[in-house]
Amino acid sequence: MSKFKIIWLIVFLIISQSSFAQQVAELKGKIVTASNEPIEGASITFREIKQGAKADQDGNFTIKGIPFGIYQINISAVGYKTLQRKFRINQEHEILREIQLTAKNNGLEEVKINGKTAGKKIKDSGFNVNVIETKQYANTNSDVNQILNRSTGVKIREQGGLGSKYSFSLNGLSGNNIKFFIDGVPIESFGSGMSLNNMPVNIAERIEVYKGVVPAHLGSDALGGAINIVTNRDYKKSLDVSYSISSFNTHRAALSAGYKHPKNGLMVNLNSYYNFSNNNYLMKTNPKAGVYILAPVDASRFDTLQSARRFHDDYRSFMTQVEVGVSNKKWADIAVLGLTYNDVYDQQQTAATQERVLGQVFSKNHTLTPSLRYRKDKLFFENLSATVYANYSRGENVITDTSSRTYYFWNGLPTEYSPTAGELNSYKSIIHQKINNSFSQLNLNYKLAAQHLINFNYNLNTNKRENYNEIDPYNDFYNITNQIIRTNAGLNYQQFLWKEKINNSFFIKEYGLSGKTNTSEKTSKNYLGYGAVTNIRFGSSYGIKLSYEHAYQLPSFTQLFGDGLNIMPNEKLRPANSDNYNLNLYYVTAFGNHRLNFDASTYYRNVKDYIISKMYDTPQGQKQLAENEGGVKVNGVDFEIKYGYKSDFMAVFNMSYYNAVDRERFDNNNREKITYKNRTPNEPWLFGNLDISYGRNNLFDKKDNRIQLNYYLQFINNYSLSWSKLAEKSTKDYIPAQWLHNIAATYSFNNNQYNITIEGKNLTDQIAYDIFKQQRPGRSVYLKLRYLIQSTH
Repeated sequence: MSKFKIIWLIVFLIISQSSFAQQVAELKGKIVTASNEPIEGASITFREIKQGAKADQDGNFTIKGIPFGIYQINISAVGYKTLQRKFRINQEHEILREIQLTAKNNGLEEVKINGKTAGKKIKDSGFNVNVIETKQYANTNSDVNQILNRSTGVKIREQGGLGSKYSFSLNGLSGNNIKFFIDGVPIESFGSGMSLNNMPVNIAERIEVYKGVVPAHLGSDALGGAINIVTNRDYKKSLDVSYSISSFNTHRAALSAGYKHPKNGLMVNLNSYYNFSNNNYLMKTNPKAGVYILAPVDASRFDTLQSARRFHDDYRSFMTQVEVGVSNKKWADIAVLGLTYNDVYDQQQTAATQERVLGQVFSKNHTLTPSLRYRKDKLFFENLSATVYANYSRGENVITDTSSRTYYFWNGLPTEYSPTAGELNSYKSIIHQKINNSFSQLNLNYKLAAQHLINFNYNLNTNKRENYNEIDPYNDFYNITNQIIRTNAGLNYQQFLWKEKINNSFFIKEYGLSGKTNTSEKTSKNYLGYGAVTNIRFGSSYGIKLSYEHAYQLPSFTQLFGDGLNIMPNEKLRPANSDNYNLNLYYVTAFGNHRLNFDASTYYRNVKDYIISKMYDTPQGQKQLAENEGGVKVNGVDFEIKYGYKSDFMAVFNMSYYNAVDRERFDNNNREKITYKNRTPNEPWLFGNLDISYGRNNLFDKKDNRIQLNYYLQFINNYSLSWSKLAEKSTKDYIPAQWLHNIAATYSFNNNQYNITIEGKNLTDQIAYDIFKQQRPGRSVYLKLRYLIQSTH
């Protein structure tokens, strides 16, 4: 290890042995009946200390000056059964969301005490993590990608409208450096139809964004971070149905439902969505950005069009996931069988850049994925719990390129007819890609003592793809079988010290990769990663986090073997590795009806064998190819300020800056590289968001209704498509700064059961660009209807 790593480790060890003075807490909560009605005058006392309170007319209570520790809390009220439960107090502002008492004439004693939320527990870990509670976005027309794009340090760039390919950047690292999960399961194991840019936000309860350092239990080669989407399966009865219609003939529908039988434990979960769009927005000439929409006048002359509508960009996706099982059995807390099906139809309007227009190329794919999910606490031993998940997906992707045209122009006219040609290749093709994936995961948790936990995770992931050309099945160029096997093992030790003022985790990870084609020998290699995180709370309002990981990113299936469309294969690609460091400062306070949160972080990434996508000219136009660079250094800062007043007003402002540069000074001929200390290409390096919302309840002298107004501003500074010193702002290799304005208004009534939302995006109709200067949609309007029922009892 370098001196820098050793110093960083010593800091962790010193911190873990530090001591703090005894802290006291303020306890707040609400006492309600089984039907969620407040119980005024309910009494709250502690057996160990002489402190207590009575609930007000809304059932709320506050008790101050409680020393940290474990207490027996007594809750009583006239006409209700007295409740006695042990409860741990370990933070300055402890909130019991609801305490439910049971009437004396009820034979069943029922109580729910909900302390720190799952999202709050994750924030209190030492990881540099954003936790996005999606409830506030559920009525909007946004998908998961669009919600993530508002988060600190995250930048998502799409090649077009609904369903288009996208690049995800997190603290300066992007693409396959970032891994995605649904309930801890890699998203790619469900097939290509399960994608963040077509997944409605209603499906998610929260989204966890881990930056640079990733928990061992996620078990993946995430070099730059990870996104974990947590779905909601905790309701006894739930139904969430929505439908939206918007510009460019876009339609989106979503259904989420769940049921648990109160006696026999039978449970059923259903998630489904449907998306369709013509994506026929206007492409515009923009001289300031060096972009011109061209069309032929005759055989020798071209004319510049001010605008032209996209004419071959339809997108359709459908996904249904059904789970059936049991809960609360002696042999299993949860045992569920699931089946997921997704189907996608995608027309291709452009190649890797919008300068090459396609007119008839399209792809279809479908995937069927059966799965098993099992969870059991107190497995064999009191302190041991286990989670097992496994699935097998079988799918097929068909890419059709039979137009007999070399390419098209933006006015919809093709080039000359050629009976044997396609648009992507000089010959016609219908490429079939049969894809078989299997994934299995074991997660074990063991509590050594009250403040000491151990977690072990093991993942096994296999991917196999068989290619052939339906038109020319005997052409060996397409008849290729590719296969890779990935393994990930992780061991994590977590400790809570000094009355949980310090939260430490130490972990190691092992990555395994083996692969072969029908033209090469099998190769296998293993790599070892490790890291540590800590969270230190100095007082009731502020603290510091430190985290480090030596991480790896294994080449993806597509990077190694291409996609048969716009990405060329590179089987010699090496894994990237990085030393990632994070330092976070946070401050949380409340005064009266006001709430203020501040979070700032700085980070450093030292990446070797960095994998980067480059553009190359081929006879079929520009295509992407993943290659290893000698290394890249990334450093940056980001911050977020959040202010809230009651439940009426909320304002969130964040900014992110990073500097990712080529760290390799000399090339193979010992000459200084022209790209040395240049910023990496095609990556925005300064961006921010402003999100303001205002809401009011009980309008028009009616109860149980609410109006919610939202304004959202997105800023992206200018950046270059090539290495920074090689690009001029006057050329097409430069993307200008962008300011995108969005508004939304939601009216909800009958206790949020019925919701109507009108939303406008890119209100100023700014010409916005993303990956390799692909133009994004202009001004658009959305209407969304949503019906919601949820019950926890």
